[in-house]
Amino acid sequence: MFCSVIIPTIGRQSVSRAVHSVLDQTFTADRFEVVVVNDSGQPLPLADWQQSQQVRVITTNRRERSVARNTGAAVARGKYLCFLDDDDWLLPDALEHFWRLAQQSNDADWLLGGIQIVDETGKCLAEANSGLNGNCFAQVMGGAWAPIQASLIRADVFFNVGGYNPSICGTEDLDLCRRVALRGEFASTRDAVACLFRGMSWDTSTDYLRAPEDTLQSRDDVLSQADSFSRMLVSARSSSDPSYWYGRIFRVYLSTARLNWRRRKLFAATSRALLGMAGFVLAGQNVLLRSFWNAAKAHHAPNTLHFIMRALEEGDNSNPG
Repeated sequence: MFCSVIIPTIGRQSVSRAVHSVLDQTFTADRFEVVVVNDSGQPLPLADWQQSQQVRVITTNRRERSVARNTGAAVARGKYLCFLDDDDWLLPDALEHFWRLAQQSNDADWLLGGIQIVDETGKCLAEANSGLNGNCFAQVMGGAWAPIQASLIRADVFFNVGGYNPSICGTEDLDLCRRVALRGEFASTRDAVACLFRGMSWDTSTDYLRAPEDTLQSRDDVLSQADSFSRMLVSARSSSDPSYWYGRIFRVYLSTARLNWRRRKLFAATSRALLGMAGFVLAGQNVLLRSFWNAAKAHHAPNTLHFIMRALEEGDNSNPG
């Protein structure tokens, strides 16, 4: 089976749109399925999609979305896994685009397409595509956005890295992406494949107050893995803008050094600080460029959801980041 689309739900009506966006795909090159994980704590309202032979419904009973996603992945039969929230949806031909990409890049562990940000009226507010390809560890660690809704992940890779980490809240998608990028390769298509819902009626259970701390913890955990420093340097060096990504590496190490210092983990703090300075030295003349220091100072990488939404709020569609 080509892929399994896993949709955790807390019982919102929009889950029907999410499921139908998969079932209505015209893709015929291989089989696919939908695994709906009911985490609402109560039975789902009856709907026509529940009668489809391509849909399975399982229950996790209010275990939160990382556990729900891991549970859905555990019963999935696809070579690739796609994770949709119950208020997001796939665009027509999304699976066809992913299929073609998989044939062209059959060694890639993470397949990625473009994403549209859409409001409750159906208006497309913005479109983003990070175009990640190959070893993009520096980009992912530095904050490049790889929307999980617009991604397919090889199932064996998902399990090899341990799936979603339930202790990371709000940035669990980024955490998963970092762990895959440490060892794996990415491939992207220019085609938009999914819609991310944002609008006046959008709501979330994410605790964004703890998200920054979780992001730092996630980065620190990945940086503790062997070869993370050398892989980041190779990724930055081979990118289209090495000076920028060298600057992001510098920031990543110094920010995690501060995290460990606050927690009185002095050995880890010293290690992160020294590697940050080593990265600074190895960046060479790149440190003389403005893009290095822009990257080192920025809280987020360009074209991430943070900057897109801020630009929309300010009425600026240029999204400069």
